[in-house]
Amino acid sequence: MTIRTRLTLLYGVTFTAATAAALAAVYLLMSGLLTPAVAPVAPVPAGVTPGTSAGPGVQDAPQVLDNLLRVSGLALAVCSLGAVAIGWIVAGRMLAPIRRVTATAAGIAGGNLHERVALHGPADELKELADTFDGMLARLQSAFDGHRRFAANASHELLTPLATSQALLDVAAAEPSACDVPALLADLTEVNARSERIVGALLDLARADHGVSAVVTADLADFARDAIAVTSGEADRRGVTVVSRLEAAPVIGDPALLRQLAVNLMTNAIRHNQPSGRAMVTVTTERDRAVMAVGNTGPPVTPDRLEQLFEPFVRGAGRIRHGPEEGGRGHGLGLAIVRAVVTAHHGTLTATANPTGGLTLVIGLPSGGST
Repeated sequence: MTIRTRLTLLYGVTFTAATAAALAAVYLLMSGLLTPAVAPVAPVPAGVTPGTSAGPGVQDAPQVLDNLLRVSGLALAVCSLGAVAIGWIVAGRMLAPIRRVTATAAGIAGGNLHERVALHGPADELKELADTFDGMLARLQSAFDGHRRFAANASHELLTPLATSQALLDVAAAEPSACDVPALLADLTEVNARSERIVGALLDLARADHGVSAVVTADLADFARDAIAVTSGEADRRGVTVVSRLEAAPVIGDPALLRQLAVNLMTNAIRHNQPSGRAMVTVTTERDRAVMAVGNTGPPVTPDRLEQLFEPFVRGAGRIRHGPEEGGRGHGLGLAIVRAVVTAHHGTLTATANPTGGLTLVIGLPSGGST
């Protein structure tokens, strides 16, 4: 039986049983009132002719009880049928939101993630269920859209080096005598290195998305020092001054992922900076969290661009474009990896556009707790 049928039967049986109990109580009460006690025959009241009655007497009790029983039975039957009909209607109205959720789920199964239940009404359990379902659909749609963009951008980024290599080889094959072999080898080496960097970044992103594999207790400040040392050469070449204030901040997590997180934050702060700019690094402990904040004095970032910066193959000016100013090293996966690492460690990530330009990223990781 369907849920609607079961609810209707439950309502009808409950109503019938309650009504039958009430009618039985009335019948027993009337039976007690109409049953005479053993007593002497009362004298005939004055003004009453013998052989007549002043009203229903005790001798009419069986007839009265029979009539009451028949009327009660008829009323019970009518009320039971009415209860079943009303129960069917009420159950249908109560289950209508469930049918809307089911219909929406069926539409999603057909590939339409834009559908929503959008249930209106009082804030009851069914409204909460529908709103939760809509929230899940919104997250799924966002995730699928992100995966589609990632697949398209990754295909483009991996295809570009291949197309460049093929173009270099075609030019060399068209005029072999005019081919500068050392220059060709240098160009092919750089294109191959670029492909390796993209693939390596994609593997880092996949590893971060996979979660934490090795858990140790470490100091977040040590990872920040390593990141400053690794990126010091690039900071010097770009004229970026690194200012740091590092305090001991114990954290439990995957050391490889945490080191990658710190390096990516420093690399982002240095590469997306103004000439002779500054990169500020702070590591502290706040309550039960280890906090790392990295900011820079780069170009202005509009608030509506903040969330897009964490998508793969996207940077401050929009979708990534490789060029001489990046030395061929930019791949637009740095902050995407940062977010994946933070998520894997159940941490928090906050991005704020600085009023004078640049970006400040604040990472909060559980300190002394399990991941």
